Amino acid sequence: MRNVGFLTIGQAPRHDLSAAIEAALPATSVVRHAGALDGLDRAEVADRFAAVPGRPTLITRLACGGVVTLDEAAMEDALQERLDALEEDGVDAVVLLCTGAFPSLRPRRALLVEPDALLTAYVQGVLRGLPVGVMVPLPEQVPAARDKWRGVSPAPEFATASPYAEGDAGLLEAARKLVGRGARALVLDCMGYADRHRRVLREGGVAVPVLTSSGITGALTGPLLA
Repeated sequence: MRNVGFLTIGQAPRHDLSAAIEAALPATSVVRHAGALDGLDRAEVADRFAAVPGRPTLITRLACGGVVTLDEAAMEDALQERLDALEEDGVDAVVLLCTGAFPSLRPRRALLVEPDALLTAYVQGVLRGLPVGVMVPLPEQVPAARDKWRGVSPAPEFATASPYAEGDAGLLEAARKLVGRGARALVLDCMGYADRHRRVLREGGVAVPVLTSSGITGALTGPLLA
């Protein structure tokens, strides 16, 4: 039996983010959820973690359904606190439900699964040489995404569409734009994109492979915990 913790940058639980990963875990796994913003109202979130112009930005949905943008650097201490608490609860592994980079995040003994590293390594290894289009939620995230994906050749194309938007028109438009620029595979670089978004793109006529962060994380994490 494995004890697995899911750690979100927002408020837990986020079953919409973890479902694909949980499906890949051994049937005997015991799952716990924690969020960096647990117990905070929207005003407290804005006061402590509001996005800062010119710095890497994250996006998440609160338990109330509202969407907030956050300063990536400001999240690290809060995530570390929740990581420590999950380890005290006896988890064997912690899966971060975010594709942001948190270089100072350190577990004491548990395996820490970071989708950011898994996703880029998968694309570099499996899609080597294939023109890739990368979708992120917000325009202000594109500069950081370019830096994150700088190791991929040829250099990816980028487009934006929020996974939390009402309706799917923006998602389809962004995907078609990337394919029109020559992308032969799409990477949805945010844990907010789910299998539902893949189906929307397929049903909307997007014929190239579409990779979701949660799908890749689940496929690569499940065997580690078997």
